[in-house]
Amino acid sequence: MTPTDIQPIVLNKLDPDPKNVRKTYTPDSVESLAASIGSVGVLQNLVVRPGKKGRFFVSAGGRRLAALKLLVQRGSIPADYAVNCQMRDEDSAVEVSLAENVMREAMHPLDEFEAFQALRNQGKTPDQIASRFGVTENLVKRRLALAKTAPQLRELFRSGEIELAQLAAFTVLDDHARQLEVWNNLSPYGRHSATIRRMLLSEQTTTDTPRFAIVGEA
Repeated sequence: MTPTDIQPIVLNKLDPDPKNVRKTYTPDSVESLAASIGSVGVLQNLVVRPGKKGRFFVSAGGRRLAALKLLVQRGSIPADYAVNCQMRDEDSAVEVSLAENVMREAMHPLDEFEAFQALRNQGKTPDQIASRFGVTENLVKRRLALAKTAPQLRELFRSGEIELAQLAAFTVLDDHARQLEVWNNLSPYGRHSATIRRMLLSEQTTTDTPRFAIVGEA
């Protein structure tokens, strides 16, 4: 058996691996992943090791296993649903589990926004997008709202110069020029999200400061 051996294994022969370093999954995360699997299937192979009497332990992919079993409980898939699994031996089980959980990197919010926006442009609803990505509908709506923000501000967020809460505050007013003006009028120490929202909704914003668009030109 080599680390690259891939074979389909029926779901009712798969068990959580006690050697898996992650043993706790929130109900919401399992629920959202179940929705994603129900929409597009299992996109990443489970990593398993042989157990006893023809059974297998899932060393990496415990949340996927929990989501699949949830779908079985609901009658969405049969108990003998075949899942592609990568075979590993017992000695590498902890290493594989640790690598998957520690090295995984969440998508940047702007990458999520662009992906969600592309599907929205195809006519998908927030609920359909949420199911496709295995996230909540509320998260999809929050990310799609970033379309209201000035592109220059989004790039500052991508480079780490603006926090997500600050960027989200700009969505209260769909006026890019006003957004840039407010950002420039506030001192670096006063750019709190609540202050940004208040300034955007106020008529007291001054107009005699240089536009950010000019300052930000290459």
